[in-house]
Amino acid sequence: MRRFAAICIPLAMAACVPAPVTEAPADPAPVTAPVSGPQSVANPRNIDPAACEASGGHVDRRGRGQFETCVHPYGDAGQSCTDNQQCDGKCVAEPDAGMTGVVGECQADDALFGCYAEVVDGAAVRAICVD
Repeated sequence: MRRFAAICIPLAMAACVPAPVTEAPADPAPVTAPVSGPQSVANPRNIDPAACEASGGHVDRRGRGQFETCVHPYGDAGQSCTDNQQCDGKCVAEPDAGMTGVVGECQADDALFGCYAEVVDGAAVRAICVD
């Protein structure tokens, strides 16, 4: 056993020493996304207001970044519900609404931000905060 330790321990320790760096790593290329059309701080996602309105939506600022987005309202917005299947979008409630007997409401539009829990079979599930 001593002979094994006398040979293996120095070998194992040599494996832990990092190899010397002979040349510096190259700088990575900058990541850029293709942009179609003019871009601005007010409209970084290139939202076309006319196309948005033509699809039944309206341009609104949403989320923490307050970026413009095309928002489509749901016809059943605000109606009471106990399951996602009762809504055009999601049935939502406060994140701490409880586990059973939860009555939520159908989301107002397709741009859901903030903290909420989905309501499925009368229970609040998948609580999340969306910025």
